[in-house]
Amino acid sequence: MCEFQPRGLLATLLSSLLLLDGCQIQPPAERTRSTPAGELPPLAVESAELYRVVPEQSRARFYVYRGGPLAEYGHSHVIVARNITGTVHLAPEFRDSGFDLTIPVDGLTVDPPAVRREEGGEFASELPDQAAGRTRENMLGPGVLDAGEYPRIELRSRSLAGPAWQPDITFRLRLHGVERELTVPVAVIRQNGGLIAIGEFKVLQSEFGIEPFTALGGGLRVKDEVRVKFRVEASRVRD
Repeated sequence: MCEFQPRGLLATLLSSLLLLDGCQIQPPAERTRSTPAGELPPLAVESAELYRVVPEQSRARFYVYRGGPLAEYGHSHVIVARNITGTVHLAPEFRDSGFDLTIPVDGLTVDPPAVRREEGGEFASELPDQAAGRTRENMLGPGVLDAGEYPRIELRSRSLAGPAWQPDITFRLRLHGVERELTVPVAVIRQNGGLIAIGEFKVLQSEFGIEPFTALGGGLRVKDEVRVKFRVEASRVRD
């Protein structure tokens, strides 16, 4: 994928969601499941400890890959989400805990040079700032994410299962007016009075009703699968 294909990149991003930037801790093995979203029970907040997400320490990376027999003429991309906000309620019975998270769409950045260098491999090459700027402009435009109409990506927990240090978390993702339900294994670390959640998963554009972009007669295309890494940190709100 390359700079003349912003629509393909942006359509791919629509099928992704949340939040790892320079973290040394390895996320748990994937066991992602996706189903249509349903009605959510209210979060159990009675007797729960309240934690607030620390935006400066929370981030997500979305990896968008080039494909097709002419893939060498395109580029893979890294989209970075920052300014994540929200709350976490840690209940006495861990499985009753929950969270609400919000990612502002206008906070998404495309191919930061430092991030590409850190990722290395097929992301190692540095792309011109002008190309990244055009891609971002199209990404936020009405043809793709439509930041004016849908300014936020929202996530809300539905259920937790398994041990408190590595639960399977089922959550609802609301993106561009479409909702899906995902189940993802997450490493949860309690540290210095706060919480850190780390994980990764993959989603498919097609699960959100998005047809991957193609060009050059189908020889160059965006892969359906998008990889997501996240690190969310929250601090305890004292009474």
